[in-house]
Parts: sequence; C-alpha cells; structure tokens
Amino acid sequence: MKIQSLNYTSPSFTGQRAKFDAQAHIGSMYDNLLHTKSTYDIKDIYSIFENNNVKKVLISDISGLNPLGSDLFVSEKDSAETMERLQNNGKVKLYPLISCQPGITQDTEYIGILIKNHDYAGMKFHPTNTQKSIAQNFDMYSQYMSLALKNGLACVFHSVTDGKSDPEQIIKLAEKYPKLPVVLYHVDLAASPDRMTKTIDKIADSVSNGRSNLYVDLSWITGLRNKEQDKNTIYQLLEKLGPSRILFGSDTPISDMGDSSKYEKFTDFVEDTVKEFYKGNSKEAEKALDRIFYDNSQDIFADKTWYKSIQKIAAQQGKNLFERHKKAWIIGGAAFLGFVGLIGKALYDERKTNNAKNTHLSRVVTKKED
Repeated sequence: MKIQSLNYTSPSFTGQRAKFDAQAHIGSMYDNLLHTKSTYDIKDIYSIFENNNVKKVLISDISGLNPLGSDLFVSEKDSAETMERLQNNGKVKLYPLISCQPGITQDTEYIGILIKNHDYAGMKFHPTNTQKSIAQNFDMYSQYMSLALKNGLACVFHSVTDGKSDPEQIIKLAEKYPKLPVVLYHVDLAASPDRMTKTIDKIADSVSNGRSNLYVDLSWITGLRNKEQDKNTIYQLLEKLGPSRILFGSDTPISDMGDSSKYEKFTDFVEDTVKEFYKGNSKEAEKALDRIFYDNSQDIFADKTWYKSIQKIAAQQGKNLFERHKKAWIIGGAAFLGFVGLIGKALYDERKTNNAKNTHLSRVVTKKED
C-alpha cells in the first residue's frame, strides 16, 4: 500500500506523513536509562500515535521479555494472552508481535500452539532483557526462527553489542534462514561510530551476497543526543543497504519516545536527513521516505509478501514434482501395457500355431482298435 506524501518543498512535515511504526510496547520492564521500573499501557501511547499520524504499529508486550526470577517476569503464555486482549481503537491499527523466551523455554512446542491461536505479525526477541544470550542459546533461537519461517512470522531482535544481543550473532542466525525477514532494532544500540560502521558493513555484506534477508529500524538513531553521528549512520544505511532495508521505528513509549513532541522531532530528523541524502532528486527522496516510513513494514508484517512468495514457489515446485511423476506414471504405465501386450501376443501366436497343427491335412489320426 502506497501512502501519498505531501509536497517535497515543505522542510519538515513528518507529523502529517502517514506512518507504520515498527516498534512500540506495552507492559512492564526495568528501564536502564531511567533506572526505574516502568509500566506502559496502550492508552499511554495511542495519543502519541494519533498526534503524529501513525496509522499502523508493531507492538509487543515487554513483560514477556523479562528475566526468569524477576518480579516482573511474565511467561510466554500470559504475555500472549495480554496481546490477545488488545483492541484497535479505530484510528491506529495494531500488529501484535509475540514475545519469545528461547533459553528460558527449552522447546518450541508451546509457542507453536500460541501462534496458531492468534494472528501474530512476527516474533520478538530481547536477549539482553531475558538474559539469555544468543551465543549460548543458539540452537534454541534457531528452533524459534525455524518455526517462524514455517508460519510466516518475521523476526525482530533487540540489537546491541553487549554479549547477549550482539548483531554478529543475529546475522549468524539470519543466515540459517535466508528467506526469513530479520530486523535488527536500533542497528547496534549506542555503538561508537567505528563499531556502527562495522555492523552496517556486515549486514550489507550478508544481504548483498544473498545469505540473509536482514532489515534495520531507526529507533534511537534520533538526532536527539548526537545529531551528526546519527545523521552519518542514516547516510551509511541509505548508501550500503538502500531505503528498501530500512524501517521507521520509535521504541514508543520508552524514555524519549514517551514524549509526543520528541516523537515529532525524531520523525522530522529522519525525514530531513533522507532528503539531504537525496538532495537534488526529490522524486527518489519521496520513494525512499515512502519505503522507510510505511511501505517496508507493510510489505513484511501486514502483506507478508515474502511469505506469499515462498508459498508460491513451494506450490510451483509441488506442481512440477507432480508433473514429473505424472509423466513417469504415464511412461511406466505404457511400458507395462506394452509388456502385457507382448505376452498376450506371444500366447495368441502359440495358440494359433497349435490350432494350425491340429487341423493340418498331413496330420494322421490313428483310429483306436476295439
């Protein structure tokens, strides 16, 4: 779905541009920035979205991403039930992510049941909060992602070089399932310029060589703390990944994004930076902004075009296999019938020969004496 944007001549109008926010939360967590326990309710963020023309949003329950033993811990089951109770308000459409706990759980049997009972847009992983590193629980994360691929659920990861949610490990996981969309939230949260460049290069190398289907979101690349560094990061992403691999995400309502005015500044910063990158080519700038702010998330999480493509290929392969078997059956059947025909002809010829012998004029019949 393409959203018509406003005229390019306006310097900052992102508040009016329709958006599909790729990251928002409800639930409770320990906020490491504010050093306090925080609880987010859907009502707290609806006003932020509505005031900034957010039409759709990916939303997850952060309560389902706390460490086992924490007083804030909620099981996958209880977290899923919270998501099932959410209702759209008629203005902002919610696309729920299921909060996943590989490492805390030791198999995917129950998560498989949960995803069949509700219409989820994807799976959410936060190794840092659950305190289950990807490296030490790689096989379990792989099992979850295998399940995601089978059920058409894209995967999103909290991404930060901290020994738990390391981008290198997320890339390694994604390369096991090269058709599965995997989003690195924050790219590499709070990374130094050099480290951020290395992370972006590794993502770009994996994607360009067809080893993965990786994406990034721009949450915390806001320009609110380090404008020049964040601007440079967005430039690198546009240059090395292109706008089709970048999602607009805010992390609402955590910390800065819990303030509607800051949300507006963040979105304006992203828009203005993209325009600067495409300076002199307003048409390309608009295409890029459409993809970043709306179309990419729409394709991955709402329309699931990647999954439909996989299903189409699988259906065609099944059809081709059937046709090959069908031909084999026909050829085999014809050969069998031919063989049967040869046997039948041989028997017929033998019977005909025997009949001829019995009726030939030279045959002498000896009459039995009394």
